[in-house]
Amino acid sequence: MTESRKIEQLEAQLKKYEENGVAKLYYSLNRKANEMAEVLNANDLKTLDIDDPKSKAFERLKVIWTGASEIAAAVKALGENAGITGDEKKDVEKKPFVETIAEARR
Repeated sequence: MTESRKIEQLEAQLKKYEENGVAKLYYSLNRKANEMAEVLNANDLKTLDIDDPKSKAFERLKVIWTGASEIAAAVKALGENAGITGDEKKDVEKKPFVETIAEARR
């Protein structure tokens, strides 16, 4: 690995520590919650073949809706913790510790 490539790689890693990871996680989990809702909405329980012992569709859907409340609670908590504004770029780029450090110096 060349020296300039190594520097680029280290700078990219450092940038990750300067981002607001909590906000990034909020948006990621929120997207997953939307995907879960789409999967659940795309399936009608009345049309699932629950008599087929080889079908795992119901069990897989059940896993999704069982975990839904945990993800919803996590999204809510992360949103409150990170001060989510709805502007993903702005929220993720916001320096997470600047206000905390400034407040500690007062």
